[in-house]
Amino acid sequence: MTADIKYTVKHHARSVKKVATVLFISGVLIFVLLDLIWAPFKGLVPEMQAFAMIYIIPEIFWDLHGVAFFCIVIGSGLWLLRWRTGKIELTDDKLTIIGSYYVSIWLKNMWEVDVRELKHLRRIIRLDSNVDAVQIKFKTQNEFESFREKLLLLEEYVENIKIKTTA
Repeated sequence: MTADIKYTVKHHARSVKKVATVLFISGVLIFVLLDLIWAPFKGLVPEMQAFAMIYIIPEIFWDLHGVAFFCIVIGSGLWLLRWRTGKIELTDDKLTIIGSYYVSIWLKNMWEVDVRELKHLRRIIRLDSNVDAVQIKFKTQNEFESFREKLLLLEEYVENIKIKTTA
């Protein structure tokens, strides 16, 4: 069985995901540091807070809030582009994904299969083995159902595989 899919590999992330993670974390750190700077001024009376905002704390303090907000928004947007595209092929003894990162998993080496069929067209299967951990997202419902049925049928012949399903 073959199908067109989008997938991620756990320890081999795309560079887009790495950049997104760095941007998001740096934005959060900027917010935390700015909050720590503002913490001593929170206990002041409102007149002194206004004085601190106008004269003591420079304008760059408020510009850094904007930078942090944009880092978080851009990081979150880039994180959506973490998926790789490719073709998956499932035979009687092996699962192969051909794309920008080649994945080949023998069914006898598989530890866990997590089938997730969630709302809003989120059809995801997570496979964990001693070689790679792969998260697969299917484009159509038919491909997802046929792959799930064949995979679960093949997994019955292999021992020591933990199968989880989420609906």
